[in-house]
Order: sequence, then C-alpha cells, then structure tokens
Amino acid sequence: MKTQRDKIQAFSPDSDIAVLKISGLRTCLKTRKGRLYPVDGVDLEVPRGQIVGLVGESGCGKSMMANSIMGLLPQGGMIEEGSVTFCGQDFLRYSPEQRRQLYGDRITLIFQEPMSSLNPVIRVGKQVTEVLMLHKQMSREEAKHQVIEMFRSVGIPEPERRFSCYPHELSGGLRQRIMISAAMICQPDLLIADEPTTALDVTIEAQILQLMRKLQQEAGTSVLLITHDLGVVAEVCDLVYVMYAGKIVEAADVYELFRNPTHPYTRGLLGSLPSRNIGKRLQSIPGTVPMLAEMPQGCRFAPRCPHAAQACIEQVPAMTEVSQGHLVRCPLIPKEV
Repeated sequence: MKTQRDKIQAFSPDSDIAVLKISGLRTCLKTRKGRLYPVDGVDLEVPRGQIVGLVGESGCGKSMMANSIMGLLPQGGMIEEGSVTFCGQDFLRYSPEQRRQLYGDRITLIFQEPMSSLNPVIRVGKQVTEVLMLHKQMSREEAKHQVIEMFRSVGIPEPERRFSCYPHELSGGLRQRIMISAAMICQPDLLIADEPTTALDVTIEAQILQLMRKLQQEAGTSVLLITHDLGVVAEVCDLVYVMYAGKIVEAADVYELFRNPTHPYTRGLLGSLPSRNIGKRLQSIPGTVPMLAEMPQGCRFAPRCPHAAQACIEQVPAMTEVSQGHLVRCPLIPKEV
C-alpha cells in the first residue's frame, strides 16, 4: 500500500497540475476580541516552473498565508476553511510527520532575516550538509562536496573556507546566499520566499534576485515570492497576486498588471515606485491597513480609496475578470476606476 509520501513522489514533473493550489483559504486566529481572519477566502495558484509574486503592504496577511501553508501558525491559529493542494495532493490532510518529510526537500522556505533561521552555534556548511544527509541519504563527505559546489554556484567567495564559518562571521548578503543554498540544494518543487531581500542594500538585493531566478530556471522550481515591493516583482515574477487586508484584490501576469493596473490599491502601490515615476512626484496611499478587529464591512480598501462609492461600503466585491487571466475585486469595475 502506498503512503502519502509515495503518492507525492509518483507525481510527474511534466504534469500541468499546479505545484501549489490554494482555494478559499480562511485562516482564523482565536483572540480575546473574538475570531479574526488575517487570510480570508484566498485563491492562488503557483504553476510548475514559474515565479509567482504575492505583494501588499505589511499587515495585509501575506506572511500569515505562508505560515498557513507551512503549518507555522501561532497559538490559537487554525485553517477554518479552504484547501491547499501540493502537486495535486491534499496537503492539509497530511500528518505533521508527513509534512516534516517534505519540508527542506520538496518544499522549502527562505525568511526575511537569515539569522533567525541559521543556528548561531553551528557552522553554516554543516547546517546545509545536514539537509542533504537527511533527505538524500548521502554520506557526510558526498554532502560536503555538493554543498561546497552549491556555495560556489551562488557566488560565495572562497566556498571551502566559508563552509567552516559561523553565521555571525558572514555579511547579511552572504548569509542570505547560505539560506538560498540550503533552500535549493535538494532542488525542491516549491520554494516559498518571504521578503528574502528586505534587509539587504539595493546592490545585494539585485544580485540575490538574479541568483534566485537563475537557480529557479536551472532546477525548474516553482516559487511563491512574498514581498511588499512591486519593483522586486517586476524583476523576477511571471504572475502577480495583490493582497490587501486578507483578500486578493487583483491577479494577472506581470506584464498585464504593470501595463494595465486596475484596482485602486494596485495603482497606489505602482504610484509609489520611483523607477516607474521618474521626474514625477511620488504618490502615497492615504491611511493604513485596517486592524484585524476593525475590518470594514464592504470593500476593505474603501476607507482609503479615492474612488469609493456607496456600493463599495455596502457590499463585499467579488472577483471580476476584466480580460483573459486578469482578475480584479472592485465593484466599480469596469465603469469608473
């Protein structure tokens, strides 16, 4: 009898099935203020071999969605509704042990700050070596050789020497390259990268983005890239989902989104990009993302929207297809916005 893991391994890499498919995902946090929903009815797909951007301001629910997928919800958190499928299999039905077998091998995660993920008292080479030994049943010597080659491929200078360094002995850029090495060493089906370049300067950020794209293309890995920066999305993504206050408000391929941004929130984010507004005064979106306990009844962006009408206040808008593959959640589409 095949186990759940056997079924996943039997999945064909050439299949058209999305590597990750999220349908109606609703994540609940039980608090003293009642049930709060940082992720509220999200639909999202990550096709095989593509980089999908999930963009929005801090507090919009992006990281909470990643934590929902990875089973890293805080105490009191639970997935109340919806489904998450990985390679065509119902991921939410897996036991914690079955999920652990996939993490680090078929599904990997890169956090914003590598120092929170790297063990400060273990040499970085040993940490990445243990990932290979655990999932690929290699000898320590074989794994060490492969890790050094991976360090070299991600642009770490003197990889043999860096192999024996502790995390605090490396720069932020090198630590992030170590994390990318650990995430890609097993050539995963899915990489979830949560703000992987936020703590880096612009030069190192550009290098890391180019590196992620190069490794993703070589391994055929699908990537869910979580960021607040549409400039980052423009550099590497194939598809984009814009998230606001727990809901997806716009989704399109990256060229269509930048050519024809339709939701007022997406337009506001693009209006704040220096590279898109050379010689113009940068715009800002008035107000802030609502607190979870104070969500508006209708469109959640209505209190900040310059186009808000009575319909926006009274009803929760559905997603509307404005062109092939371009979805927008706005009751004014296509009339006024």
